[in-house]
Amino acid sequence: MLRLYNSTHIKLKALKDDSKITMRIISQIKGFTLIELVIVVVIISILAMVALPNLQHATERAYRAKCVSNLRTLGVALQTYRVDYNNFPPADGVAGDEPSPNRTEVGNGPAANGSWDGVPWVLLKLRYVTDRNTFYCPVLKHRYPHKYQNFRYAYNSSAVDTGGHIGGANNIFYETDHIWLARCLWVPYEASFKPEERIEYPHGEENDKENVLFVDTTIELRNGREDFYATYTNPSPDH
Repeated sequence: MLRLYNSTHIKLKALKDDSKITMRIISQIKGFTLIELVIVVVIISILAMVALPNLQHATERAYRAKCVSNLRTLGVALQTYRVDYNNFPPADGVAGDEPSPNRTEVGNGPAANGSWDGVPWVLLKLRYVTDRNTFYCPVLKHRYPHKYQNFRYAYNSSAVDTGGHIGGANNIFYETDHIWLARCLWVPYEASFKPEERIEYPHGEENDKENVLFVDTTIELRNGREDFYATYTNPSPDH
């Protein structure tokens, strides 16, 4: 009996001690003042203000790197197709999942928010490229998921080598000019079929830059609006 009493007494004492510790913790929690809470909130807010821009910049850099990688892959595919067929492939003129060479549909082109021709799906069909995502600037596809089919990489379909149906005279085979093959957007919103949507370029702090693939396979980050108006010999409007 004595042994049972001692065991019970020890357990009750331990329970009492635990109760005291619990009450002490509760007392400490209750002692957390409003000023301390405000200080904690302010610190968290400051950390968020510092962290969020850094996170945004890191995300932008990752998207830009992926965009460059996509264009590099397309550049290799286009040049390989050219070697195999003695010409670059004709552009796709209609948005969608199927090739649409030598076709057009006003306002529903595969690039530039429906205002330009896109890098052709034939590269995917013939396995020069194996991933559909390669045909899209990741920024534009992420920004406009509901209409990404109109934001394929724009394709230089004005050259005689790529169909020439827009009337361009440059021959990519023989000219030494710095001729572009594909780029993120190309057409500025005010020159597009849908100016009211005010689609901006995907890169740059002011959303005025795009990655551009040139025929020599180099890739540059350029001011898309300036390039567009320089090509069509019109002054770039003030914004």
